[in-house]
Amino acid sequence: MTSITTDAMFVDRLHARAAQCRFDNLPDAVVTQAKLCILDTIGCIVAGMQADESRLVARWSGAPTQGDDHASVLIHGRKMPIAAAVIANGYAGDILELNDLIGGHASIGCVTAAVATAETVGASGRQLIEAVVRAIELTSAVYAAVYPSLKPYSEVGLTPVGLPSSVGAAAAVAHLRGLNEEQTRHALVISGALAGWCPAEVIFRQGGTVKPILFGAQPAATAVTAVQYASHGMTGPLRLFDGDLGYFSTVSTNGHQNARVALETWALLAPRRKLHACCGYIHSAVDALVALRRDWQGGLAGCDIEVRLPAYVHEAVVKAETPRTANEARFDIRYCLALAACGFDVILPGHSLDHHEYLNRPDVRAVMPNIRVTADSSLHHYERSHVSIRRRHTDQSQTLYQDAPRGAPSNPLSPSDLVEKFVALVSWCISRDSALAYAKRVLALEDEPGIDWLASALQENQGAHCA
Repeated sequence: MTSITTDAMFVDRLHARAAQCRFDNLPDAVVTQAKLCILDTIGCIVAGMQADESRLVARWSGAPTQGDDHASVLIHGRKMPIAAAVIANGYAGDILELNDLIGGHASIGCVTAAVATAETVGASGRQLIEAVVRAIELTSAVYAAVYPSLKPYSEVGLTPVGLPSSVGAAAAVAHLRGLNEEQTRHALVISGALAGWCPAEVIFRQGGTVKPILFGAQPAATAVTAVQYASHGMTGPLRLFDGDLGYFSTVSTNGHQNARVALETWALLAPRRKLHACCGYIHSAVDALVALRRDWQGGLAGCDIEVRLPAYVHEAVVKAETPRTANEARFDIRYCLALAACGFDVILPGHSLDHHEYLNRPDVRAVMPNIRVTADSSLHHYERSHVSIRRRHTDQSQTLYQDAPRGAPSNPLSPSDLVEKFVALVSWCISRDSALAYAKRVLALEDEPGIDWLASALQENQGAHCA
């Protein structure tokens, strides 16, 4: 494995990594994964447009801009100033918690920004793929530099998603806009400087309806703005990452030890994608409980369910109160585990959109008080959990250690799985045949001379019931 190990600033290492991402140099498997990221992200956006909050955001007109600097809001078919369009799309794509976990949550911000910019500048399918690869690989490099040694949420109070995704999205936008090397370096750090800090309180506690802005919409909009600034000569803090008061020092106990940027390792070849419409920290325990339930004799109503999680996961998803909003439901492990115990193999969008209905089910109400979740210092990654079920007053019990939930790099969703996920996500407004045809075209994106159809085809194929 080759990496940059000189005393170069981290931003220079990122720029060198981006230079490796020319389309002609990309492994075929990387191209395929990038196209799947585009398809999956668009599916998440279309599905999220069902939510009332997404409809409100999509109606926002945004600040006026000059010229043709407008992009489409998916499904709605209207064009907005690009900064407003990426907020509408990014918000909808994050609200259901189904967007992927590569580099944190790279695709929702990076693909959203890249697709809108590609539409604006008239880019080809190859150019869009190249931009998306650059964005996701750079996001992943920043994220990997801090995540292994991340400070506890209770200490630092932020989540490591907003800044990496803003930097990665800026790489995509700068590439599509044709910025030179110096402008691009400054665009990356300006975007990082303007990035939101994704307060842990908003993500994991009282997020209100603004939470979905933070992971997708804000990074995409920040990247659009940062590239505009850099293209007109504005400069940024080149030591933003590795300065004494920089990002690494802020969020990581020792981020510098992980700050090497590999030139031959592709984050896209180890994708983390979501099957469940809930926080990724919950997936491991849900899949473990589903597997145990399938082998269990009789239902789980009379059983105690014990779950052990990494400490940082525990502090994020264990709640003191029953979820009151859809967003709280997506981050409440006891609620999601109760659904799994009651026969649901997959957490679906409707489980949060209609959470009051599910919370009123007698079986869910009966199971939730019997779920006990504790922190386990021997577990260090959110893909790992221990789940045990025990029937009261008997010796019957069973335990499962889960370290590869569905969608993890070692248990990946296949291309056909992701196509079926896309079809399901858009089924509320697009027929199965139209969705399959759209997916087939996305998976041959490198042959497309333009990408305007990514938005227009959704509008043309939607049914009469799709608002």
